Amino acid sequence: MPLDFPTIAFVGLLLYFSIALGFSMILLVQRDQWVPRLWAGSLCAGAVSTALFSLPLPIPEVALVLLRNVVAMLCSVLLLAGVALFVGRRPPWKAALALAGLYLLGIAWFSVVTPDLRVRLVLYSVLFIAWKSWEAWLLLRYASAEVRISTRLAAGVFLLDALVFLLRALAPINPDAAGDVLRAGLPMYITYVGGLFTTLAQCFALMLMIVERQLAQLRRLARIDPLTGALNRAALLEDGQQQLALCQRQRRPFSALMLDLDHFKQINDSLGHQAGDVALRHTVQVLRGNLRHYDVLLGRHGGEEFVLLLPGVALADAAELAERLRAGLAGSPATGAGQPIALSASFGVAEAGPVTDLDGLLDQADRGLYRAKRAGRNQMACA
Repeated sequence: MPLDFPTIAFVGLLLYFSIALGFSMILLVQRDQWVPRLWAGSLCAGAVSTALFSLPLPIPEVALVLLRNVVAMLCSVLLLAGVALFVGRRPPWKAALALAGLYLLGIAWFSVVTPDLRVRLVLYSVLFIAWKSWEAWLLLRYASAEVRISTRLAAGVFLLDALVFLLRALAPINPDAAGDVLRAGLPMYITYVGGLFTTLAQCFALMLMIVERQLAQLRRLARIDPLTGALNRAALLEDGQQQLALCQRQRRPFSALMLDLDHFKQINDSLGHQAGDVALRHTVQVLRGNLRHYDVLLGRHGGEEFVLLLPGVALADAAELAERLRAGLAGSPATGAGQPIALSASFGVAEAGPVTDLDGLLDQADRGLYRAKRAGRNQMACA
């Protein structure tokens, strides 16, 4: 069946505008997020470029070609910037705009000075192969593990789109086309239809990336104590049991530190609960500042009680660390209610045996903690 390219182009226009409109609705619930803004802007620019390509407009052909390519470059630059931001990189504005500018100079030359449809199509295809490869490389190189599924899928779609543009660069052109893309011939029509499908796939891939990122953030928030930023009790126990089992299989030591702020109730009673919250947050900051060289799980076990789990650390080293943390906390008062808040903590330290489970290890550390408290507080005791 012969392909009516103007009809295909018009269907593509409707599809592109539908995609742009649908994706832009994400901004209704993510108004303050720059990544969906950039991607929505990219899709809208792509829809405008498709309209300039598909609709009969009362504009000179050369001006239409230049305008269409300017909008297409805007589409590509915004998409690339959004991908870079998504993976935590700074958008490569200068490099992207320089590449787009060089391309537009080439298009202007082969549209005005030396008109050549074939060269224009090859330039267009080669440039978009570069764009798509750049986007795929950013996703594969810099995306975090928490969004690995969606970013790999999106990278695959970008590379598939690059393949479509490669086929377009190699496709023969109807000798009677002159400078009119709409008469370029059946092979070019087929690559255009393929491009519509990859555009739709890209839109779904971008949506999936946003959804997976949101799910990862929700999972992370469900594991974090909202006041201090440490792991909550459930996450601490879950991760700790996994790490303990791994260390036992590998015959590596595994220690636990349990600490309890001394006389914390007096801070709440005399200075108020807001000062108590300041003290808890300050405690976590001090602990983290002294744990930079350790692979540690830090969690709030409850109230003013915190637990540190130390994979690969034996009891003697854990006791030395506990003493350093105790001294650091005692020498670093918090500031709340307009005055310094002196803090100290009692520590209990224990090391797991070959068959000790996490509950048993924490019970040993808890006994050490109460030994430290009975001995006068602001000290460390081993189980």
